[in-house]
Amino acid sequence: MGTKRQASDTVQEEAERCGMPFVSERWLGGALTNFRTIRNRLGRLEELEAIRSGDEINTYSKKMQSALNREYRKIYRNLNGLRSMNRMPECLVIVDPTKERNAIREARSLGITTVALIDTDSDPEQIDLPIPGNDDGIRSIELLLSQLSDAIIAGKAENPERQKKDDSAPEPVAAEG
Repeated sequence: MGTKRQASDTVQEEAERCGMPFVSERWLGGALTNFRTIRNRLGRLEELEAIRSGDEINTYSKKMQSALNREYRKIYRNLNGLRSMNRMPECLVIVDPTKERNAIREARSLGITTVALIDTDSDPEQIDLPIPGNDDGIRSIELLLSQLSDAIIAGKAENPERQKKDDSAPEPVAAEG
């Protein structure tokens, strides 16, 4: 995950390349701790896509079409990267932990390992595996994320049975609160 302008495009490209969920626009509070609600919003995104793709959108008034399109754009922007997340992650890769402190707080509360590209302005104590580097430079972000993506792809190729097992894992039920 990386929501700063320098990282968002690279985060999306590399996550899609290795088939991992991502957040590149805005971290929604509760994306991990309130996972059930996020899954419901993803269901709404699919409903809106079905309405927009067919002729059903034409049955609505122009005002309602506009409202549906606005809702679709907002949900798509914030949640599209999490579509493939069918269970809680084992690890969270973060660009600039200072900016993404809410995501780190959620991950720590759930015991999820955090890996972060960390600059001198961040506290390495909050991160499980800090990677020192420039978290503001586009090229350093691209280098780190491409190396991590290559490692993920190699790991998936090395152990295809685990990948199949993970894909068929049941959806976790998060406590509401």
